[in-house]
Amino acid sequence: MMLRTLARTRLASNAIKANPRLSLGSRAFASPLVANTLSKRLNSTLSDKPKEVFTKVSDTQDPQRSPFFQYTWGTWMNNDKVERAKRQTKFSIEGITSLLEDLNLTRKNSENVDKSGEPFVKKPTQLKDGSKVLTNNLSPDLIGKASNDQLLVKSIASIHEGKHHRIYKVTLSSEKELVLRIPYKLESDHAISSKIKSEVATLDFLNLKLGANVPKVIAYGDSRNNSLESPFILMEYIEGELLMKQWNPLVSDEVEGAVEDLKKVIDPIVDFQDKLLSVTFNKSGSLYFFDDVDVTNQGVTPYEGEENPLLKDRWRIGPSVEKHFAKNKNKLSEKEIAQYNGPWDAEKPLDLITSVADVELANLKNRLALAQADAGSKVESIDLLNKQISTFENFKTMSDKLIKPDSSAIMNVEELFKPRLYAPDLDPLNVIVNSNKKNTPYFLDFEYSTIKPFIFFNYPAFVAYQGAKIYNLQEDIPDYDKLDEVDKQQYQFMYYKTRNERLWEHALNDRKHDLIAVASPHIKVLKSPYVQALEFKNDKDHLYVEGSIVQLQAMWEAYVANGICNATESEFPIKYSADYLDQHQKDLEEYQMEIVSSPFAATGGWVPHDMFVQLKEQGIIVEDASGNYKIETEAALKEDPPAN
Repeated sequence: MMLRTLARTRLASNAIKANPRLSLGSRAFASPLVANTLSKRLNSTLSDKPKEVFTKVSDTQDPQRSPFFQYTWGTWMNNDKVERAKRQTKFSIEGITSLLEDLNLTRKNSENVDKSGEPFVKKPTQLKDGSKVLTNNLSPDLIGKASNDQLLVKSIASIHEGKHHRIYKVTLSSEKELVLRIPYKLESDHAISSKIKSEVATLDFLNLKLGANVPKVIAYGDSRNNSLESPFILMEYIEGELLMKQWNPLVSDEVEGAVEDLKKVIDPIVDFQDKLLSVTFNKSGSLYFFDDVDVTNQGVTPYEGEENPLLKDRWRIGPSVEKHFAKNKNKLSEKEIAQYNGPWDAEKPLDLITSVADVELANLKNRLALAQADAGSKVESIDLLNKQISTFENFKTMSDKLIKPDSSAIMNVEELFKPRLYAPDLDPLNVIVNSNKKNTPYFLDFEYSTIKPFIFFNYPAFVAYQGAKIYNLQEDIPDYDKLDEVDKQQYQFMYYKTRNERLWEHALNDRKHDLIAVASPHIKVLKSPYVQALEFKNDKDHLYVEGSIVQLQAMWEAYVANGICNATESEFPIKYSADYLDQHQKDLEEYQMEIVSSPFAATGGWVPHDMFVQLKEQGIIVEDASGNYKIETEAALKEDPPAN
């Protein structure tokens, strides 16, 4: 399977050259069949109901306690021990009991109820241990009624290990269930603190202002200074099945009701996004509670027209917690990052793009200085760091020229540039169909949510496709019917991904026609450098950022003439030599081939535990002398011999 994919990729590349309508995308094209196989296995793993691992609350010597905190969901091909250590979620189990005692006392002593017994809305209340509680959510519906004036923990179960945090289910003596979410230590303490404060405020906004179906937050701690001795969010538990179980992205059009079934997953998610888009904001940044932003940001209301006095001063817009400003930025200080992460004036939308370039340049230059002084924690390639710096300097040059905010050539451009709430993890994996409320979809996980112009939104990952577009297999692929089945599957994969993205665009058009210009191929190309910069994860990903800038060069004169890009000179702002472009193309092809030959590149080398065990037993995954893992090609071919 691993070796055959190389030939298929070359075949697809030849077809693209033969048909200009197939534009080569960046990341998604590298290895569709391997990615498809892995995706099916991952979706199966992720969609299954999580196995609950319990521990005894009162027994500190319970042998289940250590595994209760350890990461077990997968294995990394490289640096597995380091990666697992980052995801250990040790917290004080006894501290949950203490927290519940405080919550119960707060509920009994709370004066924020009217005569009907309904809770008033007031700002978060700080408990004596340093955590905070949203008293308006301390209702019997969520936490039940205390027995003998006590609210106790009946059991705690680990039910899910996610990408950024671990989920525990807490069953109370009142028979109510809550979710306890503990973040992994993947970012700085300040980044984790900001992220929690912003996400709780965002959930609060979605609940109180928009009436959206999201879990209600009971309490939270944004640092280790609380009874749990860990940052946490304690929230409502939603019973039901993941919407992902209904998602079959590669279903054939020939299957009866295929498109309708796809829309059953797409429609509720686009409906939810429609609700998010209903409010336009006065700045770009992220939402916080009033007291969690500095005084310079407290004077500006987040949006206009709020008539409810209880909500008018509840939220404010502060620095962005979008992933790019925190991920892999541990070497930058809080003060350094604060120079770049906003908030930004709505009247200067392109400043946001420039800030993305600036923070990456600051990070890369910091890494370069450490590498040159031989003072870093790992060996770095100075040549590769310099190449990355060159790329992001080019990106910064382009950042204020990509799209013209007042372009008359872009339909409803003013609406497109208004700041709106962006939730980056809208995905059927983060939607629970609530079995207790007539199968109503509830939306989870608002980490890294930010406010920015809609024109800079990414499509949700489950429908986004940056690879080669195929709209009609018969028309777009020469002699399609004459291809063998293996090659047909390659093109079918590309067609299905294109189809799913178009279904999303049609659904968006039905609900927000005034924003549909984001589906324009020209808009996608112009904002591609920004999108690729946000997806910058591995050092060699700078090649995708550079490639998206190079791609603009061919159309730049036309974009300037039509007033789409924010430039007046028809000459492209960056001068690329022929030698540079040839070298870039060579480097990009080598990187894509490297990705193709590594079946777990799409997951950063992460392999689900059951798959890892199976492949290791088969001798396909083997441990090398350094303690890392690699694919044993001969064993893989025995399991999946090449086709004739």
